[in-house]
Amino acid sequence: MRNHRYTVALTLLLAAVVVCAGLYIKLYYSTAGEDRSVLVILKSSNARSSFWQTVSAGAAAAAKEAGASIEIEGPLQETDADTQVRLLEEALARKPSAVVIAPVDDERVATAVRKLRDADIRVVAIDMPLATGKAPVSVLNNHREAGRQAGELAAQLADGGHPSVAIVSNFAGSRVSAEREAGVKEAVGQYAGGATQVYYSEDSEDRAYAIMKAVLGMPEPPGTVVALNEIAALGAARAIEEAGDRRIKLIGFDSSVYEIRLLEDGVMSALIVQKPFNMGYLGVKAALRRTEPKGADRVTYTDSIVVTKANMYTPENQKLLFPFDGGGN
Repeated sequence: MRNHRYTVALTLLLAAVVVCAGLYIKLYYSTAGEDRSVLVILKSSNARSSFWQTVSAGAAAAAKEAGASIEIEGPLQETDADTQVRLLEEALARKPSAVVIAPVDDERVATAVRKLRDADIRVVAIDMPLATGKAPVSVLNNHREAGRQAGELAAQLADGGHPSVAIVSNFAGSRVSAEREAGVKEAVGQYAGGATQVYYSEDSEDRAYAIMKAVLGMPEPPGTVVALNEIAALGAARAIEEAGDRRIKLIGFDSSVYEIRLLEDGVMSALIVQKPFNMGYLGVKAALRRTEPKGADRVTYTDSIVVTKANMYTPENQKLLFPFDGGGN
């Protein structure tokens, strides 16, 4: 009788194993055979933009690692919402399995993204959040924290401990610049006598140059200028080089080859360097996940590093500044 019970139990166990194995095989092959195509739409595909080219490299590395196909597109100008909307509409017709987007700050872009999500196309936002109902999974630069880092450094560089900072921003309506600006003000405001003044370069290197010339000509100029993007930094640096006046410290964002040279030459005091390779890599990784683990945070933040002439030659920072020479990070 006992042997009979063992035989029945063993039979049931084997049957359960067979059923589970069948379900596993079905799941495996359905997953392996599904479309794994990712479309990445950047803010800019301009080959001169080292930041977005590094984002692209990170995205491509993640797709290659996962055996997924990838296409990377984007307008030439970071403010070209028209082209982004067109690319999103074309994506709706092509139906990739996922879209990774670094959105231009425009309501039409958010509307086009909603249409993709309504069509059951997975969307992941990178660089900045999308205001579109329930926000998609996002891999974001912490722009406010990066601004705080710049403001804190400006305070440390201030003679006498009373930081006076001129902020050269982009557009008054730019969400990225607004977050960075708020971070600078927050850090500087914690110090006695801390003061900030904001100027808008409107994405023009020449306008940033003119702003810096005016700042240099002030009877009591600020001790530090914080330029919130590469274009503003290059314009401000050109004015400093032309005047031969390095009393004012210049802090910039990003890490183009031009900015790195200015850091080496001492024209710039520091760069707030993000991790664009990581952002592109993690964005595609998130896009290839079909569901989120229970309790998982839908937002991942990448951090920024303060790079100065004193620490720019460390192996870690060299890898960050020259990702294509060192294989990314």
